[in-house]
Amino acid sequence: MNGADFKQAIKLIDNASSVLITTHFRPDGDACGCLRAMMDGLTGRGKRVFGLLLSPPANWYAAMFEKKIPVLDNDITQDQLMEGYFDTCDLIILVDTNSRIQLPGFSPWLEKVRGKKKVLVIDHHVTGDGLGDVELIDPDAAAAGEIVFDLFKTASWPITASIAEAIFIALSTDTGWFRFGNADSRIFHTAAELINAGARPDIVYRRLYQGFSPARLRLMVRMLEHLELFESEQIAVQYILRKDFDDTGASGPDTENLIDECQRISTVEAAALLVELSDGRFRCSLRSKGQVNVRAIAQKYGGGGHTLAAGVTLDGPLEVARQAIVQEIAAQIG
Repeated sequence: MNGADFKQAIKLIDNASSVLITTHFRPDGDACGCLRAMMDGLTGRGKRVFGLLLSPPANWYAAMFEKKIPVLDNDITQDQLMEGYFDTCDLIILVDTNSRIQLPGFSPWLEKVRGKKKVLVIDHHVTGDGLGDVELIDPDAAAAGEIVFDLFKTASWPITASIAEAIFIALSTDTGWFRFGNADSRIFHTAAELINAGARPDIVYRRLYQGFSPARLRLMVRMLEHLELFESEQIAVQYILRKDFDDTGASGPDTENLIDECQRISTVEAAALLVELSDGRFRCSLRSKGQVNVRAIAQKYGGGGHTLAAGVTLDGPLEVARQAIVQEIAAQIG
């Protein structure tokens, strides 16, 4: 990625009158922060802007938006999408993803309109499907929000306090509140600029990490009850079943960042959280402290992510999925 890429991206945006912005399934803080920042920034540029989510966000991310962002399959059906719900949009922006598998329900429409509408991708993942006419890809960026910030700076677009907060959320969540190994000097310099522009770290932290529901806490307790350690306690595996959601009153978004809890154990080098889906498969989140490349494991089964944080969906039953992941991690540790 270079200055010419940013110029092409800015030209795409300048030439568009109506823009649709979306992100990956199960949107995290980076995804939602980028979505809000781009929506605010392009609205300020006089564009007609539409946001779309492909699954419901966690409550603390949903609260970032003044107006509810429609969710595909909840507020807009896939039939409506395919029949032209967003056909007035002449530019589509994908943030924090460049992968078809992360765009369930949306990918078929994206393929249908390719060539008729321009697509801009803003992403920091190594894995990607080349979905954009113009792509701002920076694998060295700790978060996609870093690239959004660079776009604003390159284009000389104003960074309001609202936009600064949104990008700060993107950066802080994808770096684990600046404690992960990807929290380099670049991210701290950017964070400082965002604070000077009006972002309030104390308020952001309170919203993101001190506003959980009792149901989420009950779900976390249930998850910890399922904790198992393998390979001299270097591998931590936890799971959450559909029954656990029913018993605790929690929902899918409440699993956000729960995998981080077992990484507090000093001996643990890598962790996995298996969450049962309605179709019997398991969504597997993977984390590493550095010794294990979890992205390589996820990619082997059709997933993706980063070296220290990745995800994949596995076929059941639970024991089979768990054994496969333990064996993959153990092979790298051994």
